Amino acid sequence: MKKILKLLIVGCLVLTYSCEEDKDTLTPNYIAFGVDEITETVDVGEGSKTIDINIYTGNKTGSDRTFSLTTANSTADAAAYSAPSSVVIEAGTNSATVQVTVLEAGLTFDFQEILLEFTPTTDIDTIAETAVVSINAALLCPPATAGNVTIEIDTDNWPDETSWAVTDASGAVVASGGPYNNPADDFTTIVVNVTLGAGSYTMTLNDSYGDGGSTFRVINGCGQVLATDSVGGSTVSGTFSI
Repeated sequence: MKKILKLLIVGCLVLTYSCEEDKDTLTPNYIAFGVDEITETVDVGEGSKTIDINIYTGNKTGSDRTFSLTTANSTADAAAYSAPSSVVIEAGTNSATVQVTVLEAGLTFDFQEILLEFTPTTDIDTIAETAVVSINAALLCPPATAGNVTIEIDTDNWPDETSWAVTDASGAVVASGGPYNNPADDFTTIVVNVTLGAGSYTMTLNDSYGDGGSTFRVINGCGQVLATDSVGGSTVSGTFSI
């Protein structure tokens, strides 16, 4: 009988220890983002785009919990996004959704990084991989607009030596110009608009005398410079894609 009683006491102690251990593990302030990285683009003319980000806690409690958020470590221009400064996990739940808005006005055609993080406090337990969500955002030129390409040629004082051509991936000439008039086109910007389909292209600027001096720019319909260079001798080329 004493042996049985001793076993019962040991069993109760083990059970009590296990319950306390679980209680410590499931702290009410355990919190994490549902994703760690998001890539998003905003079409030129679209204005903005809203991203939903899920947040989870380790358990549920009987009262609302508020957690602070920060974007202080972001490398993106502050004008490129709008983000909340806190999130509320409502009583009886263990999840919530926050919205980050990516704004065309502050974006560029190169990706910028928006870092949304939980503000560090001693009351929050996080896992490093889920304590930060990285949003990579950039402007995107819509296909219908991207193919409306402008070719700009800045001539020197010998425009009659200057010519250019755009070739596609097969080497076929799809647009060309020059030579130009001397002296009427001296130190002038020649502007030519062409429409190109999706694909890869090469822009080549030539100087027939071989002493260079002219410059070219290829600009898409959204104002993005796709290729630019100056000829220093007989010819210079640059590749770009639509």
